[in-house]
Amino acid sequence: MAQPKHTAELYAAQHRGDADHYATYFAGMDASMQQKVALTTAHFPTRGRVADMGSGSGRGTYDLACLYNGLELVGVDINPVSVDMAHSTYQRPNLRFVAGDIADPVFPPESLDGVLDSSVLHHVTSFNDFSLARLETCLDNQVRALRTGGVIIIRDFVIPDGPDEVWLELPTTDGAADGDVPGLSTAALFERFARDFRCSVNRSGPVPYTRLASPHAGHVRYRLALRAANEFILRKDYRADWDVELLEEYTYFSQADFEAAFRARGLRILSSMPIRNPWILANRYEGRFHLSGVDGRPLPFPPTNYLIVGEKVPPGAGVELREERSEPLTTPRFLSLSTWRHEPSREVFELVERPGRTLDVLPWFRLDGQVFVLAKKGFPRPIVNACADHPNLGGAALSGYVTEPLAAITLGGEAAPQAIARILRERAGLGEGHVLHVSEPVRYFTSPGGVNERVSAYLVEVLPSEVPPALDYGPFTSAGSVRELDARQVLRACHVGGMVDARLEINIHRLLRRLGASPGPWIGAPLALTEQPHGPREAPDALTPERRAVFSAHDDGATGYLSPRTGTFTERDAQGRVLASVPREYLVPAGASRNTAVALPVVRTREGFRVGLEHRELPAVQHFTGGAGLAVAPAWRLPRTLSHLSQVPAFAAERLREEFSVTVRRAWELGGPYHTTPGVTPELAWPFAVEVEADAACDSRLRWLPLETLISRLDDVMDAHLLVVAWRLAHALGVLG
Repeated sequence: MAQPKHTAELYAAQHRGDADHYATYFAGMDASMQQKVALTTAHFPTRGRVADMGSGSGRGTYDLACLYNGLELVGVDINPVSVDMAHSTYQRPNLRFVAGDIADPVFPPESLDGVLDSSVLHHVTSFNDFSLARLETCLDNQVRALRTGGVIIIRDFVIPDGPDEVWLELPTTDGAADGDVPGLSTAALFERFARDFRCSVNRSGPVPYTRLASPHAGHVRYRLALRAANEFILRKDYRADWDVELLEEYTYFSQADFEAAFRARGLRILSSMPIRNPWILANRYEGRFHLSGVDGRPLPFPPTNYLIVGEKVPPGAGVELREERSEPLTTPRFLSLSTWRHEPSREVFELVERPGRTLDVLPWFRLDGQVFVLAKKGFPRPIVNACADHPNLGGAALSGYVTEPLAAITLGGEAAPQAIARILRERAGLGEGHVLHVSEPVRYFTSPGGVNERVSAYLVEVLPSEVPPALDYGPFTSAGSVRELDARQVLRACHVGGMVDARLEINIHRLLRRLGASPGPWIGAPLALTEQPHGPREAPDALTPERRAVFSAHDDGATGYLSPRTGTFTERDAQGRVLASVPREYLVPAGASRNTAVALPVVRTREGFRVGLEHRELPAVQHFTGGAGLAVAPAWRLPRTLSHLSQVPAFAAERLREEFSVTVRRAWELGGPYHTTPGVTPELAWPFAVEVEADAACDSRLRWLPLETLISRLDDVMDAHLLVVAWRLAHALGVLG
C-alpha cells in the first residue's frame, strides 16, 4: 500500500541510520521475540490472515509465519526502510510486508482473523502529539478489519497502578555526574531525562521532581509521580538511542483504560495481564534502584510490559461475566458439604462436592509434523471472577470466558465410552467416524484439600476435520466454540501466564510425552541452580505413600474453614446491558484468600536434580481410592494480607522452614498461575521452584527422589498441583529432552 508523504515525514524522527544501525536496533528487540510469540500464538487461529502491525525487522512476523503454513501473515510498518529490509530478509509463501500507517484503515472491513500490536501503539500516540484520539481511531480501524471471532492482541506498556507519588532512589556511583549519556550515573541520567523528556502530562516543561537525601549510601532520592518514575525506569538502559527514545511516551493507557476500550468495541477480553519480564527484573531492576511510597513502604516493581487479548463477538453478545453479589450458601442445589474426622489426630476436615464424575476429553491430531489439540474456547466460567475483593497478586483480569479441554460432568452411571462419545458429539461435533483411538484414562485430584473431585482424563486421537460452528448450551448467550490449538504453543503460553487452565496443560504434556514429541524450549524465568556437594537420600516410597483408611464421617457440623457461597453473575454486552443473570455455587476458604502458593523444593548435585514431596492424608483421596495417602507438592492457601506476588517467596520460605526444616536459597516463578477446577472454586495457584540447602534437606520430613524418576512415573501422580509444577520444573531444567 502506498504511504502518504506527510505520514512518512511525521514518523521520520524514528529513523535510526544506516543498515548496520537498524540491524543493531532490531537485534535488541528480537531478544524478547520468544516471549512475544508465546503470548500471542495460543490465542491466534491456525488458519486465516493475521496482520502484525508495526512489524519492524519482520523477525516476529516471520516467526509467526513459520508456525502455521495455513496462516497468512502480513507485516505492516510505517517505515519503508523496515519494510524493504524485512521483505529482503524474510521470505515465505505465507508472508508479505506492506508499508502503511497502522492507525489508518490498511485492511478492508471483516478481512482479518487476527491483529497483533506489539510494542507499537505508543508510537501512534507519541508521534501524533500524544493524541489519544488518534489511538482511538487506530483501534476503531483495526477492530473493524477483524472478522467476527477474530482476535486482537496488544502487547505494550501500561500506566502502573499505585500511589500518585513515589520515592525513587538511584545510584550516583555507577557513572559520571556529567558528560555524554552512555557514561552518566543512573541518577545523573534521570536528571537529564527529567530536563528533556516531554509527554502528554508535561508537554512544555521538565518532569517535576524534588531531590532528597537518601539513607542508602551512594544514592540520591527523588520524589516524583509514579508514572514519570516508570517512564524513566523503562528506558534507563536504552542509552545508545537515547535521543530517539525521549521522543516516545511509553505509557498512555492504564489497565482499566485498555479494558474499557476493548469492551466498548465489542471485544471479549480473553486475557488482561501486566507482565514482569523475569530477565529484565533480574538484570535491570533488582539492585539497580529502590522504589517506595512517600510513606517509605517498598513498592513492587512496575510491570515491564502489558498484554491484552480481545475476541470480536457478534453484536449483542456477552463481553464479560461479573459477580454482582455473593452470599453464604444456605440451601445447596448443586454443591454439598461434608465433614470428616482424621482418627489419628482427631482433626476435622471439610469437603465440598458436586454431583457426578468429572471427565476431561482432549481430541488431538497430527498435521504437517505438528501436534494440534481441539479445545473449548470462550467457555463461560464465571467463577474465575468471583471474590473480586480478594488480593489480585499478579494484577491480571479475565472476562470469565476461558480455554479448556472438553470437560463435562457425567451422571446416572453412564459408562466412560458412552460418555466420551456423547461429549465429542455434543460439544465438538465429532462422530464415531472421526475417532481413531481413545487412551486409557489418567486420574488425579484437582484440589484435594477441599474439593471432593477426581478427574478422569482421556486423550482421543481424531481425524483432522473442519471445526464445527459454536454450539450453544447452558444459561449464558454462548458456550464458546471448539478451535484448533498448537500443543506446544499452549505450553509456551502457560510459561508466561497467557493460559490459565491447568488441566489443558497437564493433558498436553501427557500427550507429547506419549508421542515422544519435544515440548519445545522453556521460555519462562530461567532457573540457575547451584551444584551442591551432596543431596538428600532418595526415598523409595516418595510416590507411594501408605494407603490406609483413617477418616470417618463427622456428624457434629462444619468447622467453618470452608465457605460455600452462592454468587450471582451477570453477563453484559459492550454497552453494559445485562444479557443473563445466573447463580453459581462455589467454594472459598472462610478466612484465607483464593490464592494458593505451590512450592516444589529442588536440590542440584552432580548426579542431577532431586525434588522433595510431602505425604498427606486427605479424605477426598480415601473417598475415591480407599486409602488416604497422597504425594503432593507443598502448598498453602495465602492470607489476604499478601497483596502482591513479590511477597509470596518469603512467605513460602518461612512455611518451608517451619514445616519441613529446610532453608530456601532462592525461589523462581515457575510459569504463570493456573486454575485446576474453575467450575467449583476461584482458587488460583501460583507455582514456584525453590532451591533449598542440601544439608538441611537431608533431615527434612520431605520425601526426595530424582526429578527424572518423578517425570517417568507421572502417571502415578494424583495431585494436580504436583503434576503442573513437576512438568514445568522438568521443562525448565531440560529434563524433558
